[in-house]
Amino acid sequence: MMKKCYTFPMEATTDHTIRRTSIDLDVGELERAKETLGTRTTRDTVNTALRTVNRQAALARAAELIDQGGFDILDPGELTAIRHARVGG
Repeated sequence: MMKKCYTFPMEATTDHTIRRTSIDLDVGELERAKETLGTRTTRDTVNTALRTVNRQAALARAAELIDQGGFDILDPGELTAIRHARVGG
């Protein structure tokens, strides 16, 4: 029986278009976010925070699908069999 396979992008887009913008930021929140994320610059902090939020949303959607029985999870034996079949042994 073929299992359903779903992919969940961890990045919202593969289009790496950069847009320059000007925003007002809470300096205290920015400094806490830098410390939490381990980033040094405002740009890196904002971009890392955006990627983190998008990744968390994708993981939440995946968890929701699992809870709804949206797809089957392979057990380790099934995964090993598929890998062996793919590489011929």
